Amino acid sequence: MNIKRMAIMLTASAVVFGGVLGFVQFRQHMIAQYFASMPKPVIPVTTEQAKSEKWQDSVSAIGTLAAVNGVDISASTSGLVTEIGFQSGQAVKKGQVLLRLDADVERANLRSAQADADLARISADRQRKLVRTDAVSQSAVDKAEAELKVKEANAAGLRAQIDKKQVHAPFDGVLGVRKVDLGQFIQAGTAIVNLQDLSVMLADFSVSQRDLALTSVGRAIRMTTDAWPDRVFEGVIAAVEPQVDAKTGMVLAQARFLNTDGALRPGMFARIEILRPDMAEVVTVPMEAVSYNLHGDAVFIVKDGADGPEAARQVVQLGERKAGRVVVLKGLEAGAQVVTTGQLKLENGSKVQVSANDPLKQAAKAE
Repeated sequence: MNIKRMAIMLTASAVVFGGVLGFVQFRQHMIAQYFASMPKPVIPVTTEQAKSEKWQDSVSAIGTLAAVNGVDISASTSGLVTEIGFQSGQAVKKGQVLLRLDADVERANLRSAQADADLARISADRQRKLVRTDAVSQSAVDKAEAELKVKEANAAGLRAQIDKKQVHAPFDGVLGVRKVDLGQFIQAGTAIVNLQDLSVMLADFSVSQRDLALTSVGRAIRMTTDAWPDRVFEGVIAAVEPQVDAKTGMVLAQARFLNTDGALRPGMFARIEILRPDMAEVVTVPMEAVSYNLHGDAVFIVKDGADGPEAARQVVQLGERKAGRVVVLKGLEAGAQVVTTGQLKLENGSKVQVSANDPLKQAAKAE
């Protein structure tokens, strides 16, 4: 009896599971058939024609700007600040007095030393006259002249100390923010103010040793900065380090740029371009048309299909980038219609509708 009941239960279970399995397979078949019969969506895109143009290759580098002359002004001696002859941010000339320290003690000592020197000069003159009449010996004259030189040297030393109590601008330039106050006692070497000569800027940058042939003194280069993104500064290479860094294979170089309007400032980061002398005919596309991938960069092109325009994924090999465009070395010919927006929704064979205007660009223009 138990065997019969168990057989009935197993048979019922098999029928139930078989029905469920059959239903699942039937549902999957119907879903697949539904999606297979669905019409492909039409994706709106914008396109641009791949261009054939003359392209001048360049070597790119990142540099740091520095003034042709720049220094923190400081006094070479200690003392009390009695006069400040400048304002923060002021333009100064070479030799202009910036600061004076208290020199009353040195001036008093100078007067005493000058009096001793005058007395020694009178004594030396007297001895020279007496030696002509053999009233004194030549050794007395030599001693008097030596004493005169010692006294004059003492006076000159005190005058030099007084001169050091005045701080002068070493070159023409623009001052920074004042760092000392009137009446403050400062030690030798204390920074007073920063001075920068902004008439000429230097850009230090490094290039690979394989581009050393292009990095020659006198070669014209271009530079752009974040502060002035739409402005290109023209300059020349002024110096190249004679030694290649053995660890990195890089060579340090320095370029000079005129800065008549003071737009460039020390410490700025700059993008350097060294132009190659030859120009080549290349195919370029907008940078936004490229889909970057670890397995290979690609673009979508629009071609005629059986049911209208459709997209095709094209693997490309890219070259240099410049001014919003990128060189396509392999995989694309000039004249191809390259998708510039909407490619994230595309795959091979996707139907597309080419729009005349990019909605994002139109919105940005309207704004």
